[in-house]
Amino acid sequence: MTKMKSHRASKFFLFAAALLCGGFAANAATYYVSQSTGDDSLDGLAAAKAGAKGPWKTLTKASIEYKPGDIILLKKGDTWTDGLAPKGSGTPEKPITISSYGEGNKPVIDREDFKQDRSGILLNDQGGYKIVGIEFNRCMTGIYAEYSKGCATQKYLWIEDCYFHDSLLYRHYEDYPKSKIGLGVCLFSFELANKVVLQDIMVKNCVFRRLASGFWTNSPDNFNKNASFIYNFANLNFDNCLFEEGYQWPFGIRGVNKGSVKNCVVHDIGRGFRSFNGVAGSMFFRTKDWIIEESEFGFIDIGQGSGDGEAFDFEGNCENMLVRNCLFHDTDGPCFLICCYASDGNPSHGLVMENCVLNGKAKRPPRGTGKVEILNTTDHNESTWKNTRFYLSPGEGLMRVADPEKDKHTSFINCFIKDLSAACKSTKHPAKQSDNAAAPGPEGQWVQLDFGRPVIINEFKIKEDAPFNVARYVIQYWDEKTKKWVGCFNGGAIAGEFVAPIVARTTSKARLLVIRTNNGPATIGAFEAYNDAPGEALNVPVGGVPPNRIGK
Repeated sequence: MTKMKSHRASKFFLFAAALLCGGFAANAATYYVSQSTGDDSLDGLAAAKAGAKGPWKTLTKASIEYKPGDIILLKKGDTWTDGLAPKGSGTPEKPITISSYGEGNKPVIDREDFKQDRSGILLNDQGGYKIVGIEFNRCMTGIYAEYSKGCATQKYLWIEDCYFHDSLLYRHYEDYPKSKIGLGVCLFSFELANKVVLQDIMVKNCVFRRLASGFWTNSPDNFNKNASFIYNFANLNFDNCLFEEGYQWPFGIRGVNKGSVKNCVVHDIGRGFRSFNGVAGSMFFRTKDWIIEESEFGFIDIGQGSGDGEAFDFEGNCENMLVRNCLFHDTDGPCFLICCYASDGNPSHGLVMENCVLNGKAKRPPRGTGKVEILNTTDHNESTWKNTRFYLSPGEGLMRVADPEKDKHTSFINCFIKDLSAACKSTKHPAKQSDNAAAPGPEGQWVQLDFGRPVIINEFKIKEDAPFNVARYVIQYWDEKTKKWVGCFNGGAIAGEFVAPIVARTTSKARLLVIRTNNGPATIGAFEAYNDAPGEALNVPVGGVPPNRIGK
């Protein structure tokens, strides 16, 4: 009976692994690695030991030459302290897959000391890889892919359901950032010409937590102002990823032609940290033809005197970038930075922000910037704001241009300005309220509002009573099409009353989900939903000057 079960399990693992690759590949092999039960003297071609067959023990042993369609499976529940450096490349149709087998938690690659140059998975001039369901802990870089000058264009890198965490190394790197900062993923190009070294990249359902930065595309020309319009990467896409509790630039995207960010959250960045060149929820530089939508960037801190502190940064030389249905909120510095000069002499063109919400607050703006929702370094930058709502805090202005020019290239179309203090002043949506405060479930404590019919919501009000235990929460709305709860606002401590404007949603239910508390259950005194007036109309044509409105 035992042998039969083992045989069935082996067949199941092979079948599951083949599905990951989209089908069986001719002459492809499946290799198994288990730190707990493996032996490097075995052939690696079976999940359980049987004679000379059985799993390898180390990732060093597994760092061999692979062919298109080959599969490398790491045993769930096991931890390795060495790294994996597979040789060979797959193809988009027959990728080399790195995934897991067995039951339990994700397999972990723990390099133990993020201050040393240790990667979890290392690729060198390679493409055609699919990496699914791996945890990376205390690696200087979880996945590091390096491309040499003159290398052939590589295609396809898929990273899904991976967890990158705890790599907080941060050092000066303005000329050559390789091996000087803790990252979840780094794609590094030594190609200085306008040539793509890697294209067709997907990062899906991944978590990046407690990292100096999350995902970087980089090169030695990072701060070279003579390297404008150089694109070494192409078609880079992010879907449903979470970046939180990091230091700087969760998205550090440079030199990428075409990409997207969808359904992603950037939360709690920069706290307790000093950066030599600023903190931002995301930094895009030398990029073109991107769509950033249905995403949230909030709670960006300038820490111990770092600069910037904005939710989003177009650093310069950005072309045709569409930002749609996104929320930017709770920043120490300006909510949104459109930059030029700092890293590149070329302004940005074709920036379109549509149906977004900006609620920065600018609680602790860096010296010289003032409290503004938008800091625009020069009027040469071309930006269009459509159907966007701006919430102004006391003393905060709409936009400041650091270096005004005669020709102005910013316009506002069907936008609205509103004092944050005027939010949630209409009649709240009547709703049947329920909660699980007495017996919180495995996902956390929640308070739910059932409206009994579809309603439009654009603002929430929350009140937490003492002793103020909430440390992390998310507001969700019910998506009737997918039958799932979808996040629309990510928050930290509440500590009293808090107003949360969101990108307007139509839903029949909403809930406040408390993810983490400091000590004991949360005491939620109020959770209310509104469809409030959007504020004063704001329309400024190209060449015009926005009103000098200051929040009260």
